[in-house]
Amino acid sequence: MTTKPQRVDEVAASLPSTAWKTLVVAEGSQGPRHFEYAELWVWFSEEGIPSGRERLLVRRSLGQKADVKYHRSDVPPAVPLKTVAEVRGGHWSVEQSFQAGKGECGLDEYETRGWVGWHHHITLAMLALWFLGLQRRRLGEKRAADDSARGAGTTRASSRGAALGRKGNPSLVGAAKSA
Repeated sequence: MTTKPQRVDEVAASLPSTAWKTLVVAEGSQGPRHFEYAELWVWFSEEGIPSGRERLLVRRSLGQKADVKYHRSDVPPAVPLKTVAEVRGGHWSVEQSFQAGKGECGLDEYETRGWVGWHHHITLAMLALWFLGLQRRRLGEKRAADDSARGAGTTRASSRGAALGRKGNPSLVGAAKSA
């Protein structure tokens, strides 16, 4: 234990090899995403003033050149490292979904003057993105070229648990048939 402030990268560099655990955090477009994780409970300092004891999550890639990332978390100690790592790894699919919403549904193209108008725009854009995901799933189409960076199944997974139409009947969501 130290009383002198240390930089996060110095603390991570001094970790023994036994502190690291290899975990699969998510399914990526090229298979499972493996990383090494270590966790420590530390006191963070904001401008020289202790800001509280938090979990420091250190993620290291498994490639030849280890890319190290640091994450702060105030999750309770009872939550296991694997769960924290999976939640942290899930931000990638959320960011990809927002990018798809911006490109496909105009999520970022609002010109509102008030809170209600902004909420209406965001709600309709998210509803349109959800609808497009359902249609992809229903039609069995492959993802568009600009969608390829997203992990396998992320579009489908976001719509999987939602009830469709009355009593969850997916046929009620289908497009109108032409005569």
